[in-house]
Amino acid sequence: MRTSLRNALALGLILLFTTTNPALAQGQGQASLSPSQAAFLKAESRRIEDTFVARVAVIVRTQPERVQQAMPDERRITVAASRLIAALERDLGVSLTDEQKAAILEADAYRKQSLARVREGASQR
Repeated sequence: MRTSLRNALALGLILLFTTTNPALAQGQGQASLSPSQAAFLKAESRRIEDTFVARVAVIVRTQPERVQQAMPDERRITVAASRLIAALERDLGVSLTDEQKAAILEADAYRKQSLARVREGASQR
């Protein structure tokens, strides 16, 4: 019982701190966005991610759903494209060619640049 009370108090303090600190409650980069800016950022980010998945599907000649399933959680992975390549090779049961790997890395670089431009543009809207 003592442990559960301690956990409840800790959770309460965390909730109190994050709800009174907008930067922590909303995420560091999105604290100053208006609701319309946040909606724009979310929609454009989704469009960019969907385009990336479609491009990779064409590169490896598979369905976009398979690429989506192979995508690592980028919040925890720093080298997402390399992990994606390895996951696709495992899932498809074939080694990707050097040209396919290079095309995926190029598509990933373009995706990251596009996301950065959208984030920058959302705050200026």
